[in-house]
Amino acid sequence: MSNDHDLDKKDLKDGSSGAGQEESESAGTPYKAARPPIVYSSPGAFAKSFAARWKSIWTRRFILALVAGQVVSLCITCTNVTTTELVNRGWTLSTTQGFFL
Repeated sequence: MSNDHDLDKKDLKDGSSGAGQEESESAGTPYKAARPPIVYSSPGAFAKSFAARWKSIWTRRFILALVAGQVVSLCITCTNVTTTELVNRGWTLSTTQGFFL
């Protein structure tokens, strides 16, 4: 009972879907699919394909982007808390803050 959408163990192990392995016309290098497809043929195949897709998301580039976003968020939060505390203590720095924005 083989289906075109079923992933075999080799495809899940190496992270490729088998589809899209043809030669690219311009570069002459093999094309690797960006993400493995999600298979809806059975619950087991869906779970395996979803796990393969989830694993393919966690690349070094994605993790670095996630960490960088968290650092920016932390900086924004620290700026807000610091500004609030300075205002509560009677400091008025609106001109200085406006200058840096």
